[in-house]
Amino acid sequence: MNKLSKFFISACLLFLFSLALLPKCAYSYSNKEISNNSNTVNLVIDNLRINELPSHFRKTSDLSILDEKNINTYSLDTLNISGSQQFSRNNIRLIINNINTNFPFIVIDLREESHGFVNDIPVSYENNHNNANMGLSRNKVLLKEKDDLSKIKLNSELNFYNHKDSIIPKYVGNESKTCLDNSLGYLRITATDEIPPSPENIDFFINSVNKLPKDKWLHFHCKEGIGRTSTFMIFYDMMNNYDKVGSEDIINRQIELVSDYTEKDIKDITSKRRITLYNLFYEYCTKYGKDFNVSFSEYLKINNLSYESYL
Repeated sequence: MNKLSKFFISACLLFLFSLALLPKCAYSYSNKEISNNSNTVNLVIDNLRINELPSHFRKTSDLSILDEKNINTYSLDTLNISGSQQFSRNNIRLIINNINTNFPFIVIDLREESHGFVNDIPVSYENNHNNANMGLSRNKVLLKEKDDLSKIKLNSELNFYNHKDSIIPKYVGNESKTCLDNSLGYLRITATDEIPPSPENIDFFINSVNKLPKDKWLHFHCKEGIGRTSTFMIFYDMMNNYDKVGSEDIINRQIELVSDYTEKDIKDITSKRRITLYNLFYEYCTKYGKDFNVSFSEYLKINNLSYESYL
């Protein structure tokens, strides 16, 4: 029995009984903790993996980690996706070189929170639950991020809430610009951390990826490469393989691809509400996955499902 079985047994039973019942891992640099006041927003360093691959990196072109496991890998090696935590301005090149594809390369940025780069360092504006921009439309999130980053002054000492050392910014920019500088496509899905993505975000994701060329490589990331990244990689796998592979197998293989998930990470990704949502999305794909002519939001309305019960 693999390490996920105990989570799936209870979660999938709950799904079968009722569809109506429907984390953040902080990278610590000092003893200072984020304020308990969830409305307090601070500038933080996301991680310092500047010159190595980001944590939780995985790619479907290398399935060697699954060799000794009883995992259904049908069509996984042709999915052409990868995922990780937030990259830096430097290690995005390491990701590109590691994947080594001739297909168009598109970054799927799943972060709702304002974030960008100061010099080579990935930074973001964070409150206690990393949801400072929750409730804003996608366009307002982008405007808020632009405003937040514009307040960082070049050539002036800059302090971070979670790091004892200050730096002198020589460069400040957003992720879209970094992708453009590296000849990469860029798609922003403003998903809130710690909770399942909204129907609007799911609709936007489906519509956006279905407009992309058939031959492509997608790299998904959020802040830590755990909840949001796994969720949308599972969605994408289901969109492409709902008629070939079962829901549990898709969920299982996307999680087992990651070598450095902790037991807590897996519990978060396979929580009752997330498993129920994955299975609901899979059912949606089985009905409308041929051409996705009905949106996920419309599917919820047709079946009188209240999405708030998932949150």
